Amino acid sequence: MKTLLKISIYGMLLCTLGCNKPQTLNTKESFDFGWKFIAEDVSGAEALNFNDASWTDVNVPHDWSIEGNFSKDNPSFSRGGWLQTGKVTYRKTFSVAKEDKDKRFVIYFDGAYRNSEVFINGHSLGKRPLGYIAFHYDMTNHIKFGGDNVLTVKLDNSSQPGSRWYTGTGIYRHVHLIKTNKVYVPIWGNYIVADNYTSEKAEIKITTQVRNDLGDGKTVTVRHTAKAPNGEDVGSSSEVLTVGASATSQSKVVLEISNPQIWSQELPNLYTIKTEILEGDVVVYSEENKTGIRTLEFDKNEGFKLNGKVTKLKGVCLHHAGGPLGAAIHRRTVERQLEKLREMGSNAVRTAHNPFSEEFLKVCDSMGFLVMNEAFDEWELIKEPMTTQNGKKIRIPVDFYANQFKEWADIDLEDMLLRDRNHPSVIMWSIGNEIDQMRDEEGIAIGKRLADIVHRLDYRPVTNGVHGYWDPKRPNQDAAATSDIYGFNYITEERYLTEMESLPNIRSVITEHQSAQSFYPRSTYLYDEAKKAWWDKLNYEHNDAYEWVESRDIRGEKGMEAWRMVKKYPNIMGMFIWTGWDYLGEVIPFGWPARSSCFAPIDLAGFKKDGFYFYQSQWDDKPMVHIYPHWNLKGMEGKKVTIYGFTNGDEVELFQDGKSLGRKTNDSNAVEYQSWDVVYQPGELKAVSYKNGNVIAEKVVKTAGAPAKIKVETRRTEMKANGQDVIYVECTILDKDGNEVPTANNTLKFDVKGPVTIAGVGNGDSMGLEPFKANKRSAFHGKCLAILQSTQEAGDITCTITSEGLETVIVALVSK
Repeated sequence: MKTLLKISIYGMLLCTLGCNKPQTLNTKESFDFGWKFIAEDVSGAEALNFNDASWTDVNVPHDWSIEGNFSKDNPSFSRGGWLQTGKVTYRKTFSVAKEDKDKRFVIYFDGAYRNSEVFINGHSLGKRPLGYIAFHYDMTNHIKFGGDNVLTVKLDNSSQPGSRWYTGTGIYRHVHLIKTNKVYVPIWGNYIVADNYTSEKAEIKITTQVRNDLGDGKTVTVRHTAKAPNGEDVGSSSEVLTVGASATSQSKVVLEISNPQIWSQELPNLYTIKTEILEGDVVVYSEENKTGIRTLEFDKNEGFKLNGKVTKLKGVCLHHAGGPLGAAIHRRTVERQLEKLREMGSNAVRTAHNPFSEEFLKVCDSMGFLVMNEAFDEWELIKEPMTTQNGKKIRIPVDFYANQFKEWADIDLEDMLLRDRNHPSVIMWSIGNEIDQMRDEEGIAIGKRLADIVHRLDYRPVTNGVHGYWDPKRPNQDAAATSDIYGFNYITEERYLTEMESLPNIRSVITEHQSAQSFYPRSTYLYDEAKKAWWDKLNYEHNDAYEWVESRDIRGEKGMEAWRMVKKYPNIMGMFIWTGWDYLGEVIPFGWPARSSCFAPIDLAGFKKDGFYFYQSQWDDKPMVHIYPHWNLKGMEGKKVTIYGFTNGDEVELFQDGKSLGRKTNDSNAVEYQSWDVVYQPGELKAVSYKNGNVIAEKVVKTAGAPAKIKVETRRTEMKANGQDVIYVECTILDKDGNEVPTANNTLKFDVKGPVTIAGVGNGDSMGLEPFKANKRSAFHGKCLAILQSTQEAGDITCTITSEGLETVIVALVSK
């Protein structure tokens, strides 16, 4: 009897604690799969009963522009990479259970390019012009519970040229369906600041917005729990909060952690902050955010300090797209980019010139990269960038953002700040790039207004990549007052010293400068008739373009001078080169058939150029030496060729066919490269680098024979069966002795079996007009790649690579 009584009481107790508990807490469901797509603006497509059976099945992220062919007739022009743009429509059908009628439903887009309008069951939820900004809508009042619902997204990227670089067209970032109870933390409603610590203790300040959509007031407890990088609970803090009916209240707490693990470039330790809302003992809402404990200092004399340590920003500017994948990129694409940049020695990224995906910032958090987070490329004045048409220089206005700036700039900037301010990788905010309006009082007022928004929402400093840009007469004193950090674009040492005389107390960073890389594509070394033929292909009529390119031929010396200046002046926090990675569009100073830029030390496919090794010699401590050009220079027999070399050793010695051509001292504070004049003859070059008299690195370059086989590198052999993982299959053509053939242009065919698709192919050729969506690719200077994407099924995968006259290669992979 006592036993039965205990069971009954226990059952009653369980019911008391759990019967009124909501069946589910909030969920954040991926909405990336199962969309219908058409490249049209279809009238009436937002209606619930519209028939979309003939539309194409797609998953997002999805970029329609990258699926097309390059055409001189496409209105995107050279700035947009000659690819298709236009109006497109997406639809997704989904169901919501009757049991969820008391829940709240929000649709969240991390980005859709551009001029979006979103509908649920025929009802317009809203419009958002800027294609780079995250946005969300509450759909609760328009959901059909217990039945089908249709989400429709219309995008308009038809006004062209619409950008100074390739943008993509489509829902090119992730989409989520968020379900919560009626008491919740709004999206981006947690603000976490973790910048106060000692070796014994860290204080994490957490500000939380709590919203109550119910008809009566609520008293709730807001509880925060910190988890260490290993998942262990290491601290908690809570506050009781009263939230009125249909109202929002704010909680502020300080959470203390003992013996904190600091976020740094070398060890980017991330804590998880779990936030819960409780009604009594019942948890009605829960979310998790990552944070890193670190300090940021910006000193006018010593430069930038991370955790009290002076740290030069060895930065690159990046655009948002992912080469052959276009704008629709996944986490692994970002990881690969940053891995290669880190191998180069880089530690920082400027998001040029717009908000990037949240996934990009998460990867930066996890890898210890530092981010200058940039909002705008235009304010109220439309930019008219220089381009080339039929060999002539022209300027064409772009229909980008200026026409929306007055209405949307403050909203877009606030949303960027709210979404991104919890990321420890973000160290400063940029409110513009090369803004000509900064010349006048109206523009300076805009700059102050934008800076005030940043200061209201976050503690990190504001910069603007504009001060000192081109015009030495611009009103720099007033412009400087709008920013916390003075941003220089393409500054010379002479100009920098002039600025320091008039503004001695400023803090400064080089927000943009050309890289130490030739304007020519990877491994393109042109001599005599070959150079003439290359330029004839472009049909040039203006000599300044030729002179501009030739001024950076082989060496990219102005980029080297810029880094020398950064090293020389401690108060310059660092620099961001233009760019870290080649990108589609903005092919200046070229025209058709050029469709991607050549500014960067890494090409569009992710293959290293010679400039990569300059930065590695300056930015990284791992012993290295590199020489160029390659040694397959047919037609140059008996003629002098200059050999250039980069190293981080003390000395470097060059050998030709075993004979020393001299050892040279490497003074990285004066000249960042070494050179030798060599009479070309087929054979072997070898560079040997020394430090303290000891050999630390060698590089051998041989004249290669005919193409015979393919070397394949994948970095990974396993992929996730989530439909969004990718593996890059990098191919290099070798001769029979295993030497790279730098002139090979063989076409490679990729055949896959198993749960995988070919997401794209590429080779880094800025003038290559082969489509990216294909199963074959010609090699460019001996290299090409295929990008394989997983499905949602697990299984074994093979990729068979064939080419006429070359040995077949079979790559075995697995998706789990």
